[in-house]
Amino acid sequence: MPDIDDQTRKLAGIAYGEASVDDDPDEIGGIAFAVANRCRAWGGKTVDQLLSADPNYTYAVSDGNARFGKLMSSSNAGVAKDPGMSLAVEWARKALVADGTDPSGGGFWWDGLDFKSNYAHHPKVRDGFRYGSPEHNIFDVPEARRPVTIWWQVKNKKTGQLVNSSVRGKYDAIWVSTAAHGHTIFWKHDPDYISATSGKVYR
Repeated sequence: MPDIDDQTRKLAGIAYGEASVDDDPDEIGGIAFAVANRCRAWGGKTVDQLLSADPNYTYAVSDGNARFGKLMSSSNAGVAKDPGMSLAVEWARKALVADGTDPSGGGFWWDGLDFKSNYAHHPKVRDGFRYGSPEHNIFDVPEARRPVTIWWQVKNKKTGQLVNSSVRGKYDAIWVSTAAHGHTIFWKHDPDYISATSGKVYR
């Protein structure tokens, strides 16, 4: 195996650490692409720059994840001998240059088994989410729609207070799924949410 540069190894470690132990190629590849997609959208950041800008993006790098630690500490030869780790490196290399099909479906975020086990308290359930396709509902949990109306505001000439004027936009989900593989669902922001709030697709 060729030498593994720092950014490729970090990305491979994240993909390998965050994926389930089944080493599903599309699950590992989807996570690698999701990270790389967000890097590209956020001004072409490196993986390290992305993690610095959003320290809570992936906990595999900070919570003692055994698989992440294994890949990060293994020699090139050790990585090459392990099917799962070598697969993660292969996908990291593809993801960093956007080579081939993106298993995440253009996603920037992902959730694993905790999406089901912590469903009642999960941030995406609180925010509002929908499935981009019924096939993405791999954990058999319902959508959580949260209708929101955003108004343009103007200053009342008599009172000087800001009051609602016309509707700026509406949305009922902040998150929409883009793909699902193995034990992972991939996400991006719902376009209606971005349009209504003038938000950033990568934040």
